[in-house]
Amino acid sequence: MVASKTELLPVLGQYNPWWRDGRVGDLPKWRRAAFAQVLEWMTNPPAHRALLLSGARQVGKTTLLLQTVGALIESGVPPTKILYATFDHPLVKLSGLDGLLNLWREIEPVRDGIEYLFLDEIQYTKDWQTWLKHQVDFQKHRRIAVTGSATPLVTEGQESGVGRWHTLPLATLSFYEYLQIKKIAAPQLPAVGSLNQLFDWQPVQFVRVGEEGRGLVAHFHEYLLRGGFPQTALMESITQAQKLLREDIVDKVLKRDMTALFGVRRVLELEQTFLCLCLHDGGLLDMTTLCKNLEVKKPTANNFITLLENTHLIHRLAPFGYGKEILRRATKFIWRMRPLRRA
Repeated sequence: MVASKTELLPVLGQYNPWWRDGRVGDLPKWRRAAFAQVLEWMTNPPAHRALLLSGARQVGKTTLLLQTVGALIESGVPPTKILYATFDHPLVKLSGLDGLLNLWREIEPVRDGIEYLFLDEIQYTKDWQTWLKHQVDFQKHRRIAVTGSATPLVTEGQESGVGRWHTLPLATLSFYEYLQIKKIAAPQLPAVGSLNQLFDWQPVQFVRVGEEGRGLVAHFHEYLLRGGFPQTALMESITQAQKLLREDIVDKVLKRDMTALFGVRRVLELEQTFLCLCLHDGGLLDMTTLCKNLEVKKPTANNFITLLENTHLIHRLAPFGYGKEILRRATKFIWRMRPLRRA
């Protein structure tokens, strides 16, 4: 272990305050829709697998993990059997996965029962796929939840993890979650289990629902401008929220994660590709025109697009249909900071 124990112990104590007083700390009262799924995988997992929570930066993954820790403690789990750490911290990153667990075991000796591991930004550790595979295979007494902001699940020369972990994508806030965070009352709308049910509605039902939701139109426009992130949703200034979205989320991914995780050297060309896709958000993509305008070769442009997908900045919409028709159709791309889908 590169980092010394005396340096790492205060960091672990800071990340795990429940070891001292059994309290997680101040957490938001609202919970993402995905909270129930995370808690289920940690209390009564449908299969013996780890849980991989994948999503963009600042989308609420850490808060979800800490809320789950709080729920476990409230249910009677001993606080010392729960470990949380984030590999965004340089000392934790230097200690490595095994070094971190060994130090935890020195602080808290092994006891009977289930252990709970919550590991944030695991993609910054070396060979995390292999480590997680071995934990699932040989450490049956552990339940593990990890997060990743830029986590390719299958990379050359690494384990794919098939059958070892369950991936739970965490999208940006849905409009309903945004209203919860802003403490805005939503009207009681009729329950719709499937979009197919709408085909059976009468025109008067659409009119009634439209009238009930008319007061939320301005909030919906603001929701789109803020980008669907918990932190930007709570900021008073929309201008500051958009600045945070650009600087703290997009720029960090393009100028930090791309170089650290994927070894990208042509950051300027990558950023230009991303900006071009944003300007044509939701439109059909002509790869020939894109390559000509950016002066890059098609394999390079395709690689950039794949990287942007892996870091959750864009979403690819494949053509809908069957047979040979879809092979001739262009693909659409959506900037994932625009939260136009369910969480």
